[in-house]
Amino acid sequence: MAAQAFYRKWRSQRFADLVGQEAVAQTLRNAVRSGRIAHAYIFCGPRGVGKTSAARILAKALNCPNAIDGEPCACCEMCQAIQEGRALDVLEIDAASNRGIDEIRGIREKVGLAPAAARYKFYILDEAHMLTVDAFNALLKTLEEPPAHTVFVLVTTEVQRLPETVRSRCQRLDFRRIRISDAIARLEFVCQQEGIRPEPGVLDLLARTAAGSLRDAEGMLDQVVAYAGTAPTLAAARAVIGAVGPEVGRELIGLIVADQPDQAIRRVNSLVEQGADPAQIAHDIIGCLRALLLLRTSETLADVLDVLPEEITELNALARCLDVPCILEMIRAFLPSPGARQMVRPQLPLELGLVAAAEILRQRTRIPTAAASPRAVEVPGPRPSRSSLETKEELAEEGQAGGSAVSPAAPPVEMVAASSSASRGAEPSDNTASQEAGLSGGQLDDVARRWNEILDVCGTTNRSVQALLRAARPVGVEEGCVVLGFPYEFHRERIEDPKNRVVVEEAIARVLGRPVRVRCTLVSREVLAARDPLQRALEDPIVRAAVSMGARIRSVTEDDA
Repeated sequence: MAAQAFYRKWRSQRFADLVGQEAVAQTLRNAVRSGRIAHAYIFCGPRGVGKTSAARILAKALNCPNAIDGEPCACCEMCQAIQEGRALDVLEIDAASNRGIDEIRGIREKVGLAPAAARYKFYILDEAHMLTVDAFNALLKTLEEPPAHTVFVLVTTEVQRLPETVRSRCQRLDFRRIRISDAIARLEFVCQQEGIRPEPGVLDLLARTAAGSLRDAEGMLDQVVAYAGTAPTLAAARAVIGAVGPEVGRELIGLIVADQPDQAIRRVNSLVEQGADPAQIAHDIIGCLRALLLLRTSETLADVLDVLPEEITELNALARCLDVPCILEMIRAFLPSPGARQMVRPQLPLELGLVAAAEILRQRTRIPTAAASPRAVEVPGPRPSRSSLETKEELAEEGQAGGSAVSPAAPPVEMVAASSSASRGAEPSDNTASQEAGLSGGQLDDVARRWNEILDVCGTTNRSVQALLRAARPVGVEEGCVVLGFPYEFHRERIEDPKNRVVVEEAIARVLGRPVRVRCTLVSREVLAARDPLQRALEDPIVRAAVSMGARIRSVTEDDA
């Protein structure tokens, strides 16, 4: 004898067994208990959430001689007959294959006959939206005034396709998608009954991939067990169902936030080579972006998300890195496009989405991808700008003419600390605080001037740290440490991790030839954007020559082109 599928073997047999449909179960139980039974019901909702099972339970509750408090006993001959599909008075009709007017006329001719053995004659019309218009019209009068011993249940996933005249004659009950936690609990119950010992994460993967359908989740569990035995691993589950899990969506968005689209594309191609479905990966990414959108809108919306509590912390960290317009643009980048399925490489739409999302984030955060040459560097003096600087004496004369003396020993660039002193509103106009802290202004200027070299050295050690560091700029000195400013909490937290901070400090030490400690702080994007022209100016050879002769940069103007 063929083995029975899990979703059939462990189908709900009582109202109390319905998973995730407490409101529907309570409504039907109260109706049976009080005898207030409607003559026709519409059970509507997504697939695989228990609509047909609830209809069968209602049939048992109405016909069970041993029903207690609205619940069928599920043990008597009548309950067993309905459960096994051999009850003569409970008729389950597939409306998708019996959708014409002739089939409905057959029902009308037999509906007046008294039940053979049960108390009620019960008609379940599965996929009722598939009936033709003529069939619905033929059913109208019967639905409105059926015999007292007859109950109709119309089961559908597309209630909007039922005519309004039909909907107005029925009592409607809406079934909702199964929550992930409820699906996992049910899968755990099935595993206990079947002696299955899945690896941690397997049931979570199945529940998420099922997308609210308990039948799909139980069917996938059956398939995984057939492939891997009674101790399935997470790798086996992924190989069988071609899913990767929602953590991959968060991982890919994290790589985009860290400005690592190349690593994200490599990860996608690796998953596709392992059998993952690119459409499912895109679905997971969109699901992650939706969660970020809701959390960015308000952290109080966390209860709307169907995610496990331990995931909220990671999602909140990512949400702080993105604003709402940016998330909206990124979602559009991953939405399926017409003709995507006809592409030679199925992962191409996903790769395009990753590249587009990275570009969206770069544009919105103003992270420069290439150094721009400054048009003019303004120094104190009667002339607003110069394209060449001749001698140290001329610069000194210009400084004196402008009312601000410039000496060779003076710090060449004025940097404003942007950490605790900035948050208190103190904005020092020189580098006195830096010198007192044990790090000179010249050393800080070296860090700013050679920032791209530092990034390159980081890349040879840890590309992830390099990508995170691209969003930062040296903004000041505090307590002997170089203060790096970050626009997002996510970047700051990752660099403050001891192993990552060591990489940054070692890179700076290799470039400058002396040890330097690093501290991280949050600054506005406007502050970082304002520092970019200053850094690029320091990289210009003419400006470096001027600074070496004691010039002090006051402002930088760039070409719009």
